[in-house]
Order: sequence, then C-alpha cells, then structure tokens
Amino acid sequence: MATVNKQAIAAAFGRAAAHYEQHADLQRQSADVLLAMLPQRKYTHVLDAGCGPGWMSRHWRERHAQVTALDLSPPMLVQARQKDAADHYLAGDIESLPLATATFDLAWSNL
Repeated sequence: MATVNKQAIAAAFGRAAAHYEQHADLQRQSADVLLAMLPQRKYTHVLDAGCGPGWMSRHWRERHAQVTALDLSPPMLVQARQKDAADHYLAGDIESLPLATATFDLAWSNL
C-alpha cells in the first residue's frame, strides 16, 4: 500500500486556496448529487470534513446548523473563516479526528 504524504497534500491545497472556489464546478455538482441522497431532515451539528474554502459549510450554516469546518490545509480554513462559513474551524486530518464520538448528527465530506 502506498504511503500518502499528507503534508504535501496540505501544501498543494494551500497554494490553491485563494482561487479554489472559482474552479470548483465539479465539487458543486457532486455536492448536489450527495445532497439529493440525504434524508430530508434538520441537521443541528454538522462536521464539514475537508471543508476547503467553506462552500458547503455555508450551505449547512444557512440551514441553521452549528458547523465545524475541518481541513488538512490551514490556508483553506483561512478562506472559510474569511467567508464566516462555519461556527468552528479545525485544522486536522479526516482520518484522525480530534473530536469526541457522536459529536455531530451529520459528517459531511465531498472529497
């Protein structure tokens, strides 16, 4: 099994952070498909894992959820914070969440 260099991934996304959202059409399309598959209910505590610049964090926050935006790339979190996309911002690895079990009623990821 290949080793993943997460520091290199974070650095690459960090370099793209300022312009990422304007080139994210595929991400938005896949988000629409995923949203259509979700049960229609109110989610009150949402983890946006791999939040990028916060596009989906804003989506959940506009629906009155408490949103935690998590990303491996600190510059992506800066973009999300500048847009006031979430309630909480956390730099971290989706494979090793520094959070308690059952903290969220929805863990969203569009990676």
